[in-house]
Amino acid sequence: MDQNLKQRLVGAIVITSLAAIFIPMLFDDPIDETGKMIGELGIPQVPENAFDSNAAKLPKGIEDVISLPKPEALKTLEDKRPANKMVRWFVQAASFSQESNAVALQNKIRKQGFPAKSVLSANGMYKVIVGPELNRKKAEKMKAKIDKLNKVDSIVSSADD
Repeated sequence: MDQNLKQRLVGAIVITSLAAIFIPMLFDDPIDETGKMIGELGIPQVPENAFDSNAAKLPKGIEDVISLPKPEALKTLEDKRPANKMVRWFVQAASFSQESNAVALQNKIRKQGFPAKSVLSANGMYKVIVGPELNRKKAEKMKAKIDKLNKVDSIVSSADD
């Protein structure tokens, strides 16, 4: 290839590139420089009536924290729930890292006459759960039977847990 032709091609590429960069700048909107700087922005004041006067007062110092009354003893789940809400209770017979183990226990419990299923929990474990029961006492009795028949240490939990 001729040396003059190479130089002309390189020149044409450079001029085209520069045109592609600078021509759009001519047609862009001008930059708005009338905006405020971040340091000039103010934080609005808190309204005087923003907090409920019936709300608990926050302690002002360590003396206030030490003098606070001790919290009440924890209540059971049944005490916390409203009486009109239906609660479903389940027995978690076991949890496994392999699905095949969970399915085997599920099938064994089903053959014993209990409504069992295996579910994948959020932590990646396969839980075998039995139920539901609407009465916690019935769920506790079902737990005792499952523990005795399958030699497991199951737990009773509600659907909200």
